[in-house]
Amino acid sequence: MRASRTFAVSLLLVLSCGAAGAAAQTAADLFNPNVLHRVDLIVSSRDWEKLKAAYQTNEYYAATLKWQGLTVQNIGIRSRGLGSRSQSKPGLRVDINRYASGQEFLGLKSFILDNLWQDPSGLKEAMAMRLFARMNLPAPRESFAMLYVNYKYAGLYAIVESIDKTMLGRVFGEKNGDTENDGFLFEYNYKEGSPWFFTYLGANFASYKELFSPKTHENDSEWDLYHEIESMVRTVNEARDDMFVSSMAAYLDLSLFMKHVGVQAFLAEWDGILGYAGLNNFYFYRFEKQTVSQFIAWDADNTFRAIEYSTLSGHQENVLMRRAMLVPELKAAFFDAVLAAEASAAELDPAEILTPGETPRGWLEREITTTYDLIRTAARSDVLKPYTNDEFEAAIADLQTFARERGAYVKCEVVKNTDPAKAGTVCPPGG
Repeated sequence: MRASRTFAVSLLLVLSCGAAGAAAQTAADLFNPNVLHRVDLIVSSRDWEKLKAAYQTNEYYAATLKWQGLTVQNIGIRSRGLGSRSQSKPGLRVDINRYASGQEFLGLKSFILDNLWQDPSGLKEAMAMRLFARMNLPAPRESFAMLYVNYKYAGLYAIVESIDKTMLGRVFGEKNGDTENDGFLFEYNYKEGSPWFFTYLGANFASYKELFSPKTHENDSEWDLYHEIESMVRTVNEARDDMFVSSMAAYLDLSLFMKHVGVQAFLAEWDGILGYAGLNNFYFYRFEKQTVSQFIAWDADNTFRAIEYSTLSGHQENVLMRRAMLVPELKAAFFDAVLAAEASAAELDPAEILTPGETPRGWLEREITTTYDLIRTAARSDVLKPYTNDEFEAAIADLQTFARERGAYVKCEVVKNTDPAKAGTVCPPGG
C-alpha cells in the first residue's frame, strides 16, 4: 500500500542494527527518531541481578556503554521511575560521569532508558514530545532502541534526553552572548495521596522543597532556591483580579503557559499540569538572573487519554488555570494554542503517495504509523514487556484513531466554549 515507506523503514532497520561503528557522531544522531538504535550495556552479572532485585532503590552500578561503534567505560546505571519501576525490565538512568568526573558521551552527561512500562503502544510520550517541539516549546528528544544487556536482548526502550544544563542550552540557546542554562532548574515531585493544585502552601519553604527538587544550584540557600517559587504561588492565590496579569508577569509568561497547557489539552494529557490528581510531570526552570520561570514537559505516558477528553479538564481545580481563564486575552491564548496544536497534528504532506480512495493522513497519524513500522518487530519480540502483542497492536490502532478523530472533537469543543450561541453543543467523538 505504501511500498516506498515500508522499504525505507526496512533500510533504516538494516542500517541501525547492522552497521557497526560509524564514525563519531552527535547527540542528534542518538536521538534520531527515524532510526531504531542498538544500545549495549556490559555490566557484572551479579550487579545486574542486584539492580533488578533492588529496583525500588537508586543504587548505582558500574557498566560499559556501547553504541554505533563507540564505547564508554565506567559509567553508572541505576533503576528509575515511579509507577514504571520494574524488576524484570528496569527503567534506567545512565550517568556517563558517575564514576569518571568530566566524562561525556556525545556531549551528554546522562540520558534515560525508558522501559515503556506504562504504555502498551510505547509511542505516547515520544509523539507528545515531538508535537511540543513542533510547537516551539521546550521538550526532551526521544528515539527508540533495542537494549542488550551483556549481549542478551533486554527489550525495546526509549532513549530520552535528560533535562539538564546541556538540554537547557540546546532549547534556550544564547542570550547576550551567554548560553542560557545556569538558572535554577527544578524537577517536580508528585506526592502520592497529596495532590497539589497551585494552592498557597504558606511562607515556610519546606512545603515547596518537598515539591521542587533542585537540579542545578543544589547547594544554594533555601532562600535563593525557593523564595521566588513561594512568591509566585502566593501571587497566584492572592493577587487582585485587576492586577493578576501584571503581578504574575514577574514570575511567568502567562501566554506561554497557556500555550503549554493548550498543547496538553489537545493531547488529552491526563496526568500533566492540569492532571486528574493535581500538578505532575514537569520541570520548572527559572532563567538566569531573573524571577521569570518556564514549565518544561516531561513524562507524557498518560497523553492520548480519549478522543472525547475535555479540553477544559482540570481547569477549575487548578488555581492558576482557573484565574487565567477569567482573563479574556489568556482564555483566547489557550484556545488558540489548542487549535494550533490540532492544525500541526493535522498538517498534510503534499508528497504522500496514496492509493485510489485512500484518505490523506495528518502529521500525527503519519508519525505514529512510521514509528510503529520502525519498532514493531522489536516490540513484538520483547518478552519482558508487561502486555501482550495483541495489546500492543490494539494500542497502536487506538493512537491512529485518536490522530484521525481528535481534531474534529477539539474544534467542536473550542467553538462550544468560545461562541455563546453554541454553548449547548454536544461534541461526540469525531466532532
